[in-house]
Amino acid sequence: MVKTLFISVISQKEANRGSVEFQVFSFTNKIRRLTSHLELHRKDYLSQRGLRKTLGKRQRLLSYLAKKNRQFMEELIRGKPMNVPATREDLMIVNMGPHHPSMHGVLRLIITLDGEDVIDCEPILGYLHRGMEKIAENRTIIQYLPYVTRWDYLATMFTEAITVNAPEQLGNIQVPKRASYIRVIMLELSRIASHLLWLGPFMADIGAQTPFFYIFRERELVYDLFEAATGMRMMHNYFRIGGVAADLPYGWIDKCLDFCDYFLTGVSEYQKLITRNPIFLERVEGVGIIGVEEAINWGLSGPMLRASGIQWDLRKVDRYECYDEFDWEVQWQKEGDSLSRYLVRIGEMMESIKIIQQALEGIPGGPYENLEIRCFDRVRNPELNDFDYRFISKKPSPTFELSKQELYVRVEAPKGELGVFLIGDQNVFPWRWKIRPPGFINLQILPQLVKRMKLADIMTILGSIDIIMGEVDRLEYLKEVYGMIWVLVPIFTPVLGITIGVLAIVWLEREISAGIQQRIGPEYAGPLGILQALADGTKLLFKENLLPSRGDTRLFSIGPSIAVISILLSYLIIPFGSNLVLSDLNIGVFLWIAISSIAPIGLLMSGYGSNNKYSFLGGLRAAAQSISYEIPLTLCVLSISLRAILDIVEAQSKYGFWGWNLWRQPIGFIVFLISSLAECERLPFDLPEAEEELVAGYQTEYSGIKFGLFYVASYLNLLVSSLFVTVLYLGGWDLSIPYIFVPEFFEINKAGEVFGTTIGIFITLAKTYLFLFIPITTRWTLPRLRMDQLLNLGWKFLLPISLDIHDMFPMVTGFMNYGQQTVRAARYIGQSFMITLSHANRLPVTIQYPYEKLITSERFRGRIHFEFDKCIACEVCVRVCPIDLPVVDWKLETDIRKKQLLNYSIDFGICIFCGNCVEYCPTNCLSMTEEYELSTYDRHELNYNQISLGRLPMSVIDDYTIRTILNSPQITSE
Repeated sequence: MVKTLFISVISQKEANRGSVEFQVFSFTNKIRRLTSHLELHRKDYLSQRGLRKTLGKRQRLLSYLAKKNRQFMEELIRGKPMNVPATREDLMIVNMGPHHPSMHGVLRLIITLDGEDVIDCEPILGYLHRGMEKIAENRTIIQYLPYVTRWDYLATMFTEAITVNAPEQLGNIQVPKRASYIRVIMLELSRIASHLLWLGPFMADIGAQTPFFYIFRERELVYDLFEAATGMRMMHNYFRIGGVAADLPYGWIDKCLDFCDYFLTGVSEYQKLITRNPIFLERVEGVGIIGVEEAINWGLSGPMLRASGIQWDLRKVDRYECYDEFDWEVQWQKEGDSLSRYLVRIGEMMESIKIIQQALEGIPGGPYENLEIRCFDRVRNPELNDFDYRFISKKPSPTFELSKQELYVRVEAPKGELGVFLIGDQNVFPWRWKIRPPGFINLQILPQLVKRMKLADIMTILGSIDIIMGEVDRLEYLKEVYGMIWVLVPIFTPVLGITIGVLAIVWLEREISAGIQQRIGPEYAGPLGILQALADGTKLLFKENLLPSRGDTRLFSIGPSIAVISILLSYLIIPFGSNLVLSDLNIGVFLWIAISSIAPIGLLMSGYGSNNKYSFLGGLRAAAQSISYEIPLTLCVLSISLRAILDIVEAQSKYGFWGWNLWRQPIGFIVFLISSLAECERLPFDLPEAEEELVAGYQTEYSGIKFGLFYVASYLNLLVSSLFVTVLYLGGWDLSIPYIFVPEFFEINKAGEVFGTTIGIFITLAKTYLFLFIPITTRWTLPRLRMDQLLNLGWKFLLPISLDIHDMFPMVTGFMNYGQQTVRAARYIGQSFMITLSHANRLPVTIQYPYEKLITSERFRGRIHFEFDKCIACEVCVRVCPIDLPVVDWKLETDIRKKQLLNYSIDFGICIFCGNCVEYCPTNCLSMTEEYELSTYDRHELNYNQISLGRLPMSVIDDYTIRTILNSPQITSE
């Protein structure tokens, strides 16, 4: 009785959701979930801490309610978990991440939903914590520099800049003018690269896959410039205290200017493809709005802050490096939504190009490093093998001491304010090194932004924040196959034809998408990669079939079969020629519509039988989508399908090419095309309401051949839809092309002979696969619609048009009622198609394994080469190595007071190829070759010793040294 009363209290309208009683109820459920979790995972200290916090919050609320109904609440809390039938007002808790790509790393979100509305969001961090701050406190600045690129591995130059800026300001070290210009150029190139790799995944999060491949085209050019100047593409280790590691190579400035000119055209392509796309605007405009005061109170920075109307850029405020010498503007917007954040980042890339061009044109001469910081006071009475080598070193000493001060330094990184709080203690190691990552600060506002939004908007908002977690974080089987083969034997021929058709579609889609995205595409599995789809299908055939432990096994197994069988039955009424149709039932296309209505039942069975909330929601949404678009699809062909299908083709063939129903009912053709795409669940109508962004909808729990059935069903549905378009609108097997006339050639179709039937099949399939180019191109051009937008398009736009499609005047009137919005949407969608199609004829920009890199930079950091005769056993390489990797064995010759090198080794299995040992070696005995670090699978240990080279007589070595050397891998192998 108590539970029932309390449920009636908390399940009222939205007015009670902020009440104290409702909060106590929420905390109680959370405590139960955490307690159940800790019974299985007793060492989950993060959950234990969350449980203690939740208990404290609930206790404070209970104290507040002591005067009212304390006894009532305690009885409720001591009660058993409630089993209440699911209603529309029940809350549902779902998990997102941490393994999904849309999480932009290992981020986990616990989402509380009321239907499709987000009630609460709790980010869970800690999956990628690597202790970067404590590592910094146990390394010198030179040793720590190779580490910092792992914070934000997409904007590595900024992490290096903040690392060297802190000791430079602490020691009042001046940076030469040329070095400052080089730093600005590298920072802005890194900003462009970071924004590009934000843009691609952000568009992929909302369903637009093609921009994700375009951005790599420009980003690879930036990385080519980085490699030529620094020797590495991502982990550069280029900045140094007082300057940079090396000067710009010959011809680098000209190449960078060429890139700037090229990149401006690339950004204009992005704007044409994305900025005015109506589907994109529907997904981002007005989503995740942040006000001015809200942005300041949350401590936001970077594009997150400037998109809310605040013109704050540290390059203008702090005037670090030489930014005040260039003419550029701070990019900002007033609206504060996801679209504004997108526009700010696009504008920043344009401004970065402007800064780079000015810096390249005005870069001064002079040194690229401050030579004065090489000088240090000589230590009194130095002992043998002490730090005497630093006076002959070609680089600043790795023993640079940090004065006893503290300061905070910051730079304007692509994601916001990147800062470091540094405390020196007159030591080579920092006493305190505290990092302020912009992604961590900006992520705090995520729960506030997603509240009262749709589930699909989470991916849009999270993507617009732009986070990088590196800085944020902190034989039944064979029997089933044999049984299936025996079942397919009686209908082997049509199934074989359909299978070949599906494989052809898969191959065609991969080739077209590769052309659009300037990739190579499948090319190794058979000629032109035609066997790749067959190989993928075979892999699914032999994968293990997993069954959910608490699911309904029967429904789980029947669901995929119903989805496939309902689509296969549709092929019974498709005429491939004038005398070739499997079943002429004289009821037209309505049989196909009726049969296709069975498929949602299979989807619902699959979702319900999976015992998974995602799967069940996915089945419901897919069924709702299928039903919503069946009605306009049926109505748009009503006037041409009230006859047998064979008669439809004959009626079109009487008037030749201009008699096709495509020209008689162009609006009907467009409605049929859109509805068929939605029925096939193709972009922009694929699994609705963020299913593709999160999981695979009703397919989530499926694997092996059962998942393969769903995969095949989607392409079977696409093929049958294209065949119906060919029959209903494109004249079927009739081929009449204007201005091309071959007397009596196509009359052979009516002869009824084998050759005529073959020609009819060929013409029908040729039209079908030519039409398939439209849905394939659509998939790689447009982003994904949200569920409410998808239903609005079906019920409010397509349905009214299809109701009057048989009467031209009301149809055109209803179509034009949408006015400029419809025309503008069609214009920008067409513009997006022009951008993607224009890339189809371009050469691919990616190079795939096993292609070899033919050109390397002068500073390319590959496999290390060691010259034994030059080494003086000074052990500089040991002191500058971030992970203490080199091992140097030497013996003191007392007569001449000189060290004799015996053994030198580096384990390439651990080496990170930062190049510190090469750069700081005083005798240049170490060098980097052009051989890739992963060129061989067995990265042998680099080991040199005097005995193996035959240069040291055994008599001069004591027993201990002999035993050490004889245990080395080379001696053992000998």
